[in-house]
Amino acid sequence: MLRTLRLVGDVVHKALKYALDLAQPDMPVLELCEKVEAFIRANDVKPAFPVNVSINNVAAHYTAKRGDALAIPKSGVVKIDVGAQREGYIVDAAVTVVVGPVFSNLQKAARSALESALAAAKPGVKAWQIGEAIEKAIKSYGFTPVFNLTGHKIERYLLHAGSVIPNYPDKTASQPLVPGDVYAIEPFATNGEGYVVDGREITIYRLAKMRHKVYQPLIDIVNAEAGPLPFTPRWFPQLDETTIKAALNAGVLQGYEVLVEKSGGFVAQFEDTIYVGENEVIPLAHTLELV
Repeated sequence: MLRTLRLVGDVVHKALKYALDLAQPDMPVLELCEKVEAFIRANDVKPAFPVNVSINNVAAHYTAKRGDALAIPKSGVVKIDVGAQREGYIVDAAVTVVVGPVFSNLQKAARSALESALAAAKPGVKAWQIGEAIEKAIKSYGFTPVFNLTGHKIERYLLHAGSVIPNYPDKTASQPLVPGDVYAIEPFATNGEGYVVDGREITIYRLAKMRHKVYQPLIDIVNAEAGPLPFTPRWFPQLDETTIKAALNAGVLQGYEVLVEKSGGFVAQFEDTIYVGENEVIPLAHTLELV
């Protein structure tokens, strides 16, 4: 497992580096997403979810739509979240690009929080203790963690496996890091209130049912490419938006609403996936080396 995770992590690292080179002002978000996803596939792994490009007060879950006109702004905060998998073994990582100098401290706060989290993460350490390190780092820059977004345990073919790593010392997250565990650690820092809410838009879906009399053709098409992991309709030109919405309403699909900061605050994010060994915690995407 670890050998495969290291391989996937190396591809995610390279994909993020490629994305950083592409993410210039006026770059179409659709082009950015499609090029990075193509890069992942060209390296003999698959996307674990659509590339997320979440800008300013959009915290997470935005990927380009078909015909999307959105572009990288001339000034702002751009989160690029990339996941890849081989045989269901997933690595999930993210960086924040600051376009213009205005929000550089917000970016630094999120990066520092990931650095502090990785330093705190050791076998036997409890999840809330990592959250404590995250909050301290973010607050040292004068910003607020996003309290209702968390890191998450990852299992095979399962991106969110139940246990979480909070971005503050939430002592309900009392589970220790156990050898063999895989976790995504993802601090979010904001100049807003520190809470996200569901936006009106859904750009990412996953299969919620594997059998359905009416929608079995859709299930089979999606399952062949994405399996149980998240996907975007733009991967499947043969599926029209009306069919996607009907399948969502029928409970065949689960939708992930775009998440926005409640007060309109801008959000920065850094993320890496770790493997918990017997004596150490191993970062898999080496995100801190990128920015």
